Parts: sequence; C-alpha cells; structure tokens
Amino acid sequence: MLDKDPLPRQLILDFPTQSEYSFSNFIVSDGSKIAFDAARQFCSDSSPFNTLYFFGSKNLGKTHLLLSIGNQSASMNKKVLYVHGSDFVKKTDESSNGSSRELLSILSNIDLFLLDAVDYIDGKRTSQETLYLIINSLIEKEKKIAFAGNFNPAKLKNTENYLISRFQWGMSTELKPIDDKTTAKIIAKLAKDIRLVLPEKVIVYLLTRMPRDFISIKHAITSINQASYIQKKKVTVPLVKETLNLP
Repeated sequence: MLDKDPLPRQLILDFPTQSEYSFSNFIVSDGSKIAFDAARQFCSDSSPFNTLYFFGSKNLGKTHLLLSIGNQSASMNKKVLYVHGSDFVKKTDESSNGSSRELLSILSNIDLFLLDAVDYIDGKRTSQETLYLIINSLIEKEKKIAFAGNFNPAKLKNTENYLISRFQWGMSTELKPIDDKTTAKIIAKLAKDIRLVLPEKVIVYLLTRMPRDFISIKHAITSINQASYIQKKKVTVPLVKETLNLP
C-alpha cells in the first residue's frame, strides 16, 4: 500500500496505531521491495543497523512503512514515538524552548524514534542541532531511528554535513515510482476494500489515463463508487470517463 491521506498532525502517535498501516497491507512493487525488506528487517532485534532512511517522491509508501515499523515494534513491547517533520521544527525552533525540552524528555524514554517528512528541517539550524543531539543520544543507548523524506539525504542542500553523515550511518533506501502491475493491484485492492466491482477493462483504462500517486488513485475510486451508487449503474468505461472527466 502507499501513503494514505495525510495523518492528523499529532506530535505523538500511540502504537499500535491504525491497523491498515501494516506490512501485510503494503503492496510491494519492484521499486519498493528493497525498502520493504529493509523495514521488516529493521524491526528485528538482530538488525545490523540502528538507523534507516527512506526517500522518494510523495505518495509512494514512506509513511506507511514508517508506521508499519512502529506497529510491528509496539507488538514486541517497544516504546515508539512518531513525529512529523513540521511538528519537529515547531517543537525545536529558536522560539520554542519549553516545547523542545518536553520533546527531549519524551525521547529519553523510547526505544524507537520515527521522524517523517524530515525535509522540513532543511535550512532550520536550531532544529538540526537538536536532531543531531537526539540521534547521538539514542544511538549511544542502542536505540533505533527511522527517517523518511522526499530526497536522498546527500542532496539536502541546506542541511549541515554533520547531520547528513548521521542520516547515512545506517541504511538508506529509495522508493521508486510504481509500475503498471503494482498500480493495477492498488486500484483493485482499493475497489475491493469498499466492495466496488471494477471490470478489468476499467482498470486498464484507468492505468492509461490517470496519475500514479496514491491520493489520485484513491480519489478516483471514491468518485467512481459514488457515481455508481447514485446512478444505480454498474461501473463501465463510459461511466468512468464521465465521472472523472477523462478523454
């Protein structure tokens, strides 16, 4: 499965969190297999690395993998903290000393730190310094950290070299755009989840007409389902064309 609609911007997510964020619910493509395998291995006590960095374009599954790691680790009685990059910056910028101390206090008692959308810290010096200290502290305690961002850490132009080196300590892996076969599986699964019958002809049509990111696919399936229900018609290519305003 790919990234779902943006999560509510909670600083802390209780784990286990939403059950749909699991390894069993992730549709693996050729472009995500290495990242998927790395994520599962990362949860093991025998993992050879303590840090893991996912990168790739939006809506390819980075958040799903982060939360799957969190859910799996929680099932092993690990204390897990998830923070979105925008919240991390808010809590650690120069004007939020109180919030920063609160965050550091929470982090001192966890086994696994998940930082999503890490790109938000690019150009934020105070946040970078704080993250550097957090990484060093957790690694010193033999804890684990997983990051997710849109860019290869080596290409973060406004991030200090000392922090980039920490991002590259463990394993970095890219999630690449999904192929036709995987996209078809995602379309079929989303339809099945809401009990919508999609003929093979419609799936093939959608593959040639719509963007490949998860949000666009989900919106299309939801719209088709609503149109089919309201018009009391089976899903056909003409119905899909009219509903989605496609050629």
